[in-house]
Amino acid sequence: MSLQDLLPLDENQIDTVTTVVHQWCKFHRVPIESGRGRVAMTTAVSLAIGGEHSSQALAEALGRAMRIEQFKRPVD
Repeated sequence: MSLQDLLPLDENQIDTVTTVVHQWCKFHRVPIESGRGRVAMTTAVSLAIGGEHSSQALAEALGRAMRIEQFKRPVD
């Protein structure tokens, strides 16, 4: 994930996305620098661009998306 991925987001959305992803990674004991952490960040950015703006809605959507992602292609 690069900073370019965050460009479509405003400052509040960036804060929300990074907070939610850090919480998700901590809860699942996944280093944010790992493959799964990067997938979580990219997924969260996509969800935020798609309209998930509150922390709670984004966290729930990220949880669902990552469960699906795990079955599509397992990462470290």
